[in-house]
Amino acid sequence: AKGDVFMSELSKKKIIGITGSIGAGKSKVAAYLRQTYPVLDCDKVNAQLLKKGNEGYKALRFLGWVPTLENQEIDKKGMAQAMFQSPEKKAAVEAILHPLIQKAMEQWVQKQSTSLIFIEVPLLFESHMEAFFDSIWCVVTSKEVALSRLETYRNFTEAEAKARMRAQMDPEQKKKRSNIVLINDTTPQALYKQIQRALKKEGETFE
Repeated sequence: AKGDVFMSELSKKKIIGITGSIGAGKSKVAAYLRQTYPVLDCDKVNAQLLKKGNEGYKALRFLGWVPTLENQEIDKKGMAQAMFQSPEKKAAVEAILHPLIQKAMEQWVQKQSTSLIFIEVPLLFESHMEAFFDSIWCVVTSKEVALSRLETYRNFTEAEAKARMRAQMDPEQKKKRSNIVLINDTTPQALYKQIQRALKKEGETFE
């Protein structure tokens, strides 16, 4: 059966999810891993789905309230704000996008040939995608470090940064539900050492 072939193909690969709190440095971990392993960025998959004419775009326009810009592309900032203010709107958007993202993840996984493959999913727990992964890595940092990173590198005001942090699941909860926790609050070198240890561990449990 086709399904069995897919499962046996998958079983030769270990799918690892990278998640964590905002400003913790998930993309730094992904960039380091990308030197050796395939890494899919779910934010990029999402952005692709939202492009004019694509599957996600069409389904979201059908909702009737999703704002667009002058060029008819989706106003992502406007949509995010509407979702932030209304749980109903948030649920409607997620019900459309999450299955499409998962489908894209499955198709991508099938094309990979390494034994360890990584997918960066910022809201992995919030979108209930745990079952897709064999292992979950969680990147965390202290509140102070996260705040300063959001203000410095992403031009958030302190109030915006704090609101974003409050809106996400408590990092302590994420840590408890993850297989490996990477603490990124000092130097990149210290982070890379932890990644190397984690890779060794994943490789050993995979044999």
